[in-house]
Amino acid sequence: MKGSAPQKLALAELLWKRTTVSQEWIAQKLTMRSAANVSQQLRRFDRAKANAKLPPEMRRFLKEAWEARG
Repeated sequence: MKGSAPQKLALAELLWKRTTVSQEWIAQKLTMRSAANVSQQLRRFDRAKANAKLPPEMRRFLKEAWEARG
């Protein structure tokens, strides 16, 4: 799966905004090349457009994760 895949970006955004992990950690765990690439991809990320491309199960998971902490 490409580093710019909507699934990876949705998870990367959730991890970046809701945890204390670094962008380097995200890059390594999601195989997204580098922290700089993660940063660039997250700046360009449009959650609404990405959600339309995600499977229903992942949309539910992400919705619950975002709502869990307010």
